[in-house]
Amino acid sequence: MKILLVTPFITTGAKFGNFVHTGGGVAVRYENYEKQLKAAGHETRVLCPDRRTVDTWVLKDSGYITSNCMKGYPINALTPSNILRLVHCFRWCDVVVCPENEHMMSLAFFSKVFRKRMVINVHTNVHQMLSTRPTTLPIFNFVYHQFLRTALCSSRVKCYTVSETNGKLLRENGVEVSGVYELNTREEEVEHFTEKDKQQLRQHLAPGVPKSTPVILFAGRWLEEKRVHRLVSTLPSSAALVIVGDGPLDMTHYNNNNIFVHKGFLPNDKIYACFLAVDWVANASDFETFGNTSYEANSVGVPCILQPAGGHLSQISNPGTNGHFVDFDRPDEEVRSHLESFVHSPPSAEIVKMNIVRKSDAVTILDVIDPASFPKKPHEMPFESKGGDEVFRRGVLIARYVIFETVFKFAILFVGCLFNVVVVGTVAALGGVTQIKADSYQDRLIRVKMHKKRKRDKVIAFLRKTGKQEVQVERIKGAKIKEIVRDDQEGEFR
Repeated sequence: MKILLVTPFITTGAKFGNFVHTGGGVAVRYENYEKQLKAAGHETRVLCPDRRTVDTWVLKDSGYITSNCMKGYPINALTPSNILRLVHCFRWCDVVVCPENEHMMSLAFFSKVFRKRMVINVHTNVHQMLSTRPTTLPIFNFVYHQFLRTALCSSRVKCYTVSETNGKLLRENGVEVSGVYELNTREEEVEHFTEKDKQQLRQHLAPGVPKSTPVILFAGRWLEEKRVHRLVSTLPSSAALVIVGDGPLDMTHYNNNNIFVHKGFLPNDKIYACFLAVDWVANASDFETFGNTSYEANSVGVPCILQPAGGHLSQISNPGTNGHFVDFDRPDEEVRSHLESFVHSPPSAEIVKMNIVRKSDAVTILDVIDPASFPKKPHEMPFESKGGDEVFRRGVLIARYVIFETVFKFAILFVGCLFNVVVVGTVAALGGVTQIKADSYQDRLIRVKMHKKRKRDKVIAFLRKTGKQEVQVERIKGAKIKEIVRDDQEGEFR
């Protein structure tokens, strides 16, 4: 099956407001989606509005390459080049998987025109995001959910989300949610991590902190909505805080005797190792649809400290087992006292793992693309009998389908697509957001070629350093790098 993955975007450079950046934990989910799909034998392509989002896994030096990566998703406006790219992609694929976005109605329209199935994944608690602007909340809340409802009016489009809390909120606003994902954890990354390794890493993360002092970890993007400043201002004097990540905000100024800042994102194996090296993983954000890092920490037996809001509410069912809720909106002294009451006695790893809140009816990416998740329409079902009543009933169903599904809903999606083209494009232009041109096949070849050159340069540097005469470079996803041999006579590489 051919699957088109539309990756999440990062809104930057806008002049008309402080936009919430997206694409961090969500981008990791889409990386995992692609790996699962490829492992199951499906053919995938990645469509991305911003090269930075997708290159985090496409061109990283560990060797994982998605040679089918395409840029050109029309995040800002449906320009002619972006429309042509969408036409090309929809003609190629069988199923489209995308996050919620301002062009949901347009993508649903393309899905209907080309008769392709489409999955919309809702990752963002938009209601919480919009609540920062109470005067416009009712309007934008209606518009956002109307976008979703319009896109879902097509029977070829399904909606999924990442937490029961957000699913309930969507249903309350009239959005039909077909299922909830469960995050795939990767605890096997640290299966061979010894106690000695934990202590060494702990000393690296929090130098000089004694073993008796509880260490709390925040790992993620440095953004305003993460509210890292609340973790800093309410930290008990008898505990230490480690901040790992990167982002638009500068956290390095928080460095002091019991706060340690490490700038830079970490790969899966290292971030899981960090979980094991600390006593708690904390997140003070009231914005999360689902707390990825806290759930991953629980999977390796590390408890979490969470703000009781959004998707966090569905992650701790029995406080004190796999974590604690702490209301960071309360005065500093109250929060500090609450933290002091339990941080010195974290639950054991066995208790944490036993009390992870798992979804009994969770779905995977393989479930949502399964044709069985898109049942046949009534008029497509086989005849139950050959009598006249059955023929008449089938005729009524076909007429209803033609009138409502083919004509009425097509008209609704067409109007929604026009709205996207005109209104969303105008707002983006007024906001000063730079348009992103569609990528070409040649651009993709150049990126892969540059990646090969970086790998070749690293091999050459290795040979010069070690003096070895030759090295065999493994194949990377079908892309072969030629063997580099040293010419001893000339002392150069060819």
